[in-house]
Formats: sequence, C-alpha cells, structure tokens
Amino acid sequence: MTEQTNFSLFNKKDTRNFMRLLKYLTPYKIRIVWALLAIMVVAATESYLAAFIAPLVNQGFAAPQAAPVSGEAAHWYGALITFKDKMNYLIWGTEQKIWAVPLFLLVLVALRGIGRFSSGYLLSWVGIEAIKHLRQDMFDKMLHLSSEKQQAESSGNISSRFLVQANIAISNASDVFITVTRDSLIVAGLVCVLLYLNWQLSLVVVVMFPLLLGLSRYYRNRLKEPQIGAQTSMAELTTVINELHQGHRIVKLFGGYQNALDRFTAVNQKITRINKKIAQASSARSPISEFIASAALAVVIFIALWQSRSGATTIGEFMAFIIAMLQMVSPIKNLSNIGIPMQAMFIAADNVYAFLDTENEADNGTQTIETAKGSIRFEHIDVRYPEQENKALDDFTLHIRPGEKVAMVGRSGSGKTTAINLLPRFITPESGRISLDGIDIGDLTLESLRKQFALVSQDVFLFDDTLYNNVLYGCPNADADSVERALKAANLWDFVRQNPQGWDMEIGANGHKLSGGQRQRVSIARAILKDAPILLLDEATSALDNESERLVQQALERLMHGRTSIIVAHRLTTIEQSDRIIVMSDGRIIEEGTHKELLEKQGYYAELSKRPETA
Repeated sequence: MTEQTNFSLFNKKDTRNFMRLLKYLTPYKIRIVWALLAIMVVAATESYLAAFIAPLVNQGFAAPQAAPVSGEAAHWYGALITFKDKMNYLIWGTEQKIWAVPLFLLVLVALRGIGRFSSGYLLSWVGIEAIKHLRQDMFDKMLHLSSEKQQAESSGNISSRFLVQANIAISNASDVFITVTRDSLIVAGLVCVLLYLNWQLSLVVVVMFPLLLGLSRYYRNRLKEPQIGAQTSMAELTTVINELHQGHRIVKLFGGYQNALDRFTAVNQKITRINKKIAQASSARSPISEFIASAALAVVIFIALWQSRSGATTIGEFMAFIIAMLQMVSPIKNLSNIGIPMQAMFIAADNVYAFLDTENEADNGTQTIETAKGSIRFEHIDVRYPEQENKALDDFTLHIRPGEKVAMVGRSGSGKTTAINLLPRFITPESGRISLDGIDIGDLTLESLRKQFALVSQDVFLFDDTLYNNVLYGCPNADADSVERALKAANLWDFVRQNPQGWDMEIGANGHKLSGGQRQRVSIARAILKDAPILLLDEATSALDNESERLVQQALERLMHGRTSIIVAHRLTTIEQSDRIIVMSDGRIIEEGTHKELLEKQGYYAELSKRPETA
C-alpha cells in the first residue's frame, strides 16, 4: 500500500511527523485552550460585523420606530415579542442609535483585537517553548550518537538541523495551527452569515472552495522539490562558511581565496536559483486565488442585481453579503496558501526526525569497573571502514600488561589510531574480542568503560570557555588545589601566573588564543586531573616546536607514571624509552620489542628509524 493516494492532500509520513510535532505542544494544552477560545471570539466578532451591515443600512438610516407593545395592546401576539425584537428596538428603533451603534461597533472591534492578540501571543509562546524542547531532544540525541555516525554528518548539516530546520518545523507547525483554526472558524462563521442573508448567493461562494483546495495541492506538490533543495543547500552553505572560519589560516597561507570564493559562489548561486523558483510559484499563487475569488464575486453581483429587480434582496442584505465575501478573501487566501509553510514544515520535520530516529550508540553492557588495573587484550580483531576495500586492522592480536608503556609505530594508515579508538568503543570491530582486566568491553557500561581512559591527541579540542573550566572538564568535582596541581604537572602554571586574568582567561573557540604547545598542555592538564588508569596518546607531540615538545614531553612523562599507556607516535625519539614498541603495517603487527631489540633486528623498525619522516 502506498503512503499517498490520489485523493489525500498529505501522505501518511507527513501526517505522522505533524502529529509528532504537536506532541511538543501538548504540555501547554491549557494555554492552547485559552488561545482557541480567543480564536472563537475573533471568528464570532468577525462574522457579526458582517451581519451587522444589513440592519445598519436597512434600519439605521430609517426613522425611529414605535416601541413594541405588550399584552392586550398587541392583542394575542403581544406575549410573543422576543428578546431579539426588544434588542432591535433598543438599537435601531430610538434616537439612541446615533451613539449606541458606533459604541457597539467599537466594542466588537475591541473584542476582535483582544482575541487576535491573545491567540497570537499564547500560541507564539507555546511555539517558542516547543522549539526549546525540540532542540533539547536533538542535542540529547547528538550526545548519544556513536562517533561513527557523528563523523558521517557534516558540521553544516548538523548546524542546519539545529538552527534552521528545527525552527522551521515548530514555527511553521504553530503558524499552520493558528491559520487553520482561526481562519477556518472565521470562514465557517462567515459562511453561516452568507447562508442567513441569501442561500442562493452562498452556493456560488461554496463552489470556489474546491477550486482553491485544488490550487493549494498543486502548488504544494510543485514546491516540494525546490524546498528540499533550499534546505539542503543551506546546509552546504553553512559547511562552506564553517570551513572558512576554522581553516582561515590554511586559506590565507595557501592562497585559497579564489577556491573558497568559487565554492561559496557556487552554493550561493544555487540557493538563489532555488529561491527564485519558490518566489515565482509563490507569487503566482495569490493572483490566481484572488482571480477565483473575484470571479465568484462577479457572479454574486450579477445574481444579486437580478434578484433586486423582483425585490428578493434589499440593499442592506446585498451590502452585508458583499462585505462578508470580502472579509472571507483574506482567510481563504491564507488557507489556500497554507501549503507553502506546510510543505516547508513537512520537509524540515522529515530531516529533524530522520536525525532523532537515528539509533543511539549501543550501550548494552551491565558490568562496571571502579578503577581498572590496566590489562588490555586485543584478540583477532578485524576492522573495515565503510567504502574501503582493505581492512584497517586485520587479525590484530595484542596483550598489554598493567602499567606497561606500549608504543605503536608505522606509516600512516597502518591501523595505529584505529586500535586506540577501539578501546573506548568509538568504533566497533567486525570480529574479534577486546577485554579490559579480563572483561569483554562490550559487557561494560560505556560510562564505566570510558572512565578508565584519558586521551591526549594531536587534534586537541578545547571549549570556548576559561582555561580553568577546560581543565576542570576532566573532573568536574575537582577543587581549585587539584586544578593547580594538574597545571603545574602540565608545565602550564608559569603561564597562568603571568597572565593578568590567571586561569579565568577566556581561551576562545578551540583555544585559538593559546599557542600550539599551550593548547596541548591544557589537554594534558585535563587528562592529569581525570586521573584515569589508562592513558591514550595519539601523536601528542607531532605538531610542536622543540621547546614546546620538551615541555609537553616532561608533562607526559609525569602523566604516564604508574599508568598503562598506549602511545601512537611518528617521532621515534619520543618512544625510545617505551617498555615495548609495536610495529604495524597494513593493519597487522609485523614486529615488536624494545627500541634496542628492534634496531638489532635490522628490520622494518630499523628502516623507519633511518627515515623518521615516514614513521
């Protein structure tokens, strides 16, 4: 069974997503009920204003009427004088109408204004709260995505979902809800007025509804592809801007101005073309809907003029009918144009829920370890990355003893970093088993497993916060004395003391206000403060100058003391003192031993030592 039939305006997936969006509004149902009541006031006053025109014209300009009589004076029907008759007399039958009618109109307009403000504000408030909760759910999902899925998403795509699509989904859902409820009630009320005034003329008006509905469906389908393209292109544009911001030094250094400009221009022009298509379709829609309404109005005028010849229609009724029709134009236009924001909402909701429905990082373990001894075993591990022929690790087997300092060397792509990423379960092997202190890491909870590791890598990431808070990230409950000891151990205390703001200095996005060596030492201080039993060092000194490397190396020596340490390095001089060196090639271990033993073998490691740039 297909998700969409020829007779349905929206497919099942769209309806399902819309209902899921509405769930973000349900916590505020009391406010929504009040908003609906306000909308009903708007619809009622709008309708009554139109109906008010007929007696205003027919009776308002006539001479004052005699007061209605009662009982015997009116003979047998005196007791049947209705409340409506009395009200008509009070409004139209006395001289009081000169001030009563304008006052009555002011009251109606004031009620309508209060209703519009109340409904608009209450539903906008609900929409703002709903967007907040939707983004909260999206951020929570992002926290629990696997590293593999995080890396598969571009930064532009993620930013677009958070900043653009979540806002479009909820804002448009709120707007659609307001438009459909308010304008539908207004149209329903005005249709009742039209039927009351002249049912024959009302049939002409009713005929235009299916025409406008068909028009709405046509443009909704026509705009679907351009709107998908617009949202995708905005994600591309965000990626290009993010890359320029993060890689501005590379762009400047390598003369990439033209390349960056060409990329931006191509995406920008693509967005412009798509937006022009959307604008063309959107602009054509209103005139067509207005023409349909005008055609209906022309037919109504023709019939009304024909009826007036026989006295079937009064001037007041005709004017009231025309005004009611004109009042219907705006809400009908809004309803016929609802397909544009609705289509954008469905597309955005589809993207948002594709993200929210992504499977969380697997965390099926039930066992915990308070502090690991540090015994690690890799047993026959195979890893293959998507869309790659060769395995990143091929039958990889290795035992690391507690407290042992093990270095991994080999050319780029040999599998060193992959082996490190397996331990905190950033990636999952195709086959094989990894154990920590004899426990399969898959049987440990992620929280317990990752508590055992501290990571210092070449690609340091620091938060746009103070230096103190970046170090504290390693152990949020640590006190100031512990942070100070970590900074001293990381050879960063002198820098902190010399800085006017001390450790309260803002270090900027990813620590751009610090030098490379300082950033690395903040990362080391963070790892020291965490005090994890196992240390992972991934090219921790590869991008530093000699002086920075010396300071960082000293800090690392302090950090590695008494811990199981796994070191990935290109500079062989930094791993000469390791207890054991693992030499890798094409995902396999081809040699292992101490620095001295491997040099004596005159094998692959000895070759690497002669050409350290290839290590």
